[in-house]
Amino acid sequence: MLRTFDFVLMGVMVAAAVVTYSIKHQADLKLDSVRKLEAEIKLEKDTIDLLRADWALLTQPNRLHRLVNAYQSDLALVPTQPTQLSQPKELPMLRSQLPQPPEPVGMSVEDVIAAAMNGSKPGATLGGVKPKSPPAGQIAVSGGVPVPQPRARAARPAQPMPVARAQQGDEAGDMDETITGSVD
Repeated sequence: MLRTFDFVLMGVMVAAAVVTYSIKHQADLKLDSVRKLEAEIKLEKDTIDLLRADWALLTQPNRLHRLVNAYQSDLALVPTQPTQLSQPKELPMLRSQLPQPPEPVGMSVEDVIAAAMNGSKPGATLGGVKPKSPPAGQIAVSGGVPVPQPRARAARPAQPMPVARAQQGDEAGDMDETITGSVD
């Protein structure tokens, strides 16, 4: 009886040693991959620093002035006139002041989001086919004669549009909030 118990204990001890060795080996592999990633991150940071230094050299005012003088005849650059600059009251309104677009008729915002997440068009039906109509504001052809189609109006009550007014001291506001025509 004692010998079988000894063999069982030796088997458990060998199994524990194998499991311990495999865990240590996996940890070493993970440590190697972490070191590789750290080396790649350091290389990328060094590359970014080098590119920033290169950008600083390329955008030095003295260098740019020399280039402008050298290529003046080709570029035909002229100084900016004071009348070309905008005043704060001429800037577009902040995003927070923009009127919200009307919700699609018969659909909630959650339905539109769910349709976008599923990759289907808002208002699409599962069983039936929706009739095709030309997009709003485009021209449909009727009997060979193009007929402009008016845009459909939303059935919501009209709300007054907020008017953007520059307030005293508003010049130091966040320029990130203004609509400049760029896509974020």
